[in-house]
Amino acid sequence: MKTLLTINLLLSIVFAACNSTESKNDKAKNITKEKSGKQGKSAKENPELSTVHTIPYVVNEDYITDEDYPHRIENEGISSIVFHYTAQTFKKSLRSLTTGGNSSHWLIPASGDTIYRIVNENRRAQHAGSSLWKNRKNMNVISVGIEIVNLGFKCKNNRKSCSKKTIEWLEFPEKQQKLIVSLAKDIQQRYNIDPLCVIGHADIAVDRKVDPGPLFPWKMLADNGIGAWATDEEISKEIKNIQDNIGNNISRLLVQLKLYEYGYDIRKDNVSNKSIENKLKKINYSLKHTAIDDYTSLNQINDYGFKKPNNNIFDDKKTNFAIEAFIMHYIPSLYLEHEKESKDEIVDNRSKHDTEHTPDSKSDMAAGNQGETDADNLKVLATIQALMQKYPAKVRMGCSY
Repeated sequence: MKTLLTINLLLSIVFAACNSTESKNDKAKNITKEKSGKQGKSAKENPELSTVHTIPYVVNEDYITDEDYPHRIENEGISSIVFHYTAQTFKKSLRSLTTGGNSSHWLIPASGDTIYRIVNENRRAQHAGSSLWKNRKNMNVISVGIEIVNLGFKCKNNRKSCSKKTIEWLEFPEKQQKLIVSLAKDIQQRYNIDPLCVIGHADIAVDRKVDPGPLFPWKMLADNGIGAWATDEEISKEIKNIQDNIGNNISRLLVQLKLYEYGYDIRKDNVSNKSIENKLKKINYSLKHTAIDDYTSLNQINDYGFKKPNNNIFDDKKTNFAIEAFIMHYIPSLYLEHEKESKDEIVDNRSKHDTEHTPDSKSDMAAGNQGETDADNLKVLATIQALMQKYPAKVRMGCSY
């Protein structure tokens, strides 16, 4: 009898210890949950979502500035994430994001496990400025803005502006990258944001901004189910498809068409989307009905682009900036290689005298920049095609539809 009682007592102790451990683990897992937002499926419920790069984080709510920003429009839900770097130290970033002017919903420091909520997601933070993505102006209305503490770059020649060949981009620390993935994963699951609608400031303001830069962890995000990314194999496959059906010589018009379809704002000033649609119809291309992989139609566009290079459909300068933004985001190795030959300059907007605005609120482009680019049209086109076929849900559609 004593032996039986002893065994029961030991089993009770083990069972209690297991329950205690499970309770602690549950608390650790719940640290990333939002107090008010609905949660998406867990990794067990959705095994396609990898959690390799996610870590628990603490939310600091001591600096919320909701009273300065309006509620979102009722029928315009959150359907996009926009990433920025602050180009400032943490203390300066926190001060300028909470003292009026521009702001963001979240601020991720360079170290530690704390993320700062600046504006609640049910309000419109002023982080995007003049912006457009997939024909949606004012991305503040439909997006969550995430500012990341990173100085962006430094000029090797210590000037206020530097050519791209003399620029040194600054890396994001490994733990900060994991915080970026962890927060973005929670946001993506809360609002079911399409991969093509997870973007950087440079994507939505092609002629003004370069953040979050070519060292931002876009691939890591995509590996964890956030945002879009085409693998080398997928791009190579599409290069072969294009070579077999169109050839190696790709016209600028064909690249412009695909950039426009993907979401970049390369319209000429005062040219409507309807006008562009009508002009393309005359070349037997429909933005609504032509299949993404209809190479016969793409070949016709390509031929027309060579026959009439001055087609007056898209803006050349904006196109240059859009190509730069695209390869910075989706082919960063190509961007870093290409910038060595560019004469365009990027402006260092950091100022110890301006404590009310982040450099992110100002244009990064030096006056006179032309968005010089000699990027490989074939590789750019193949990457766009690979992305559009991999993530077809929001191709040719706005993020909020």
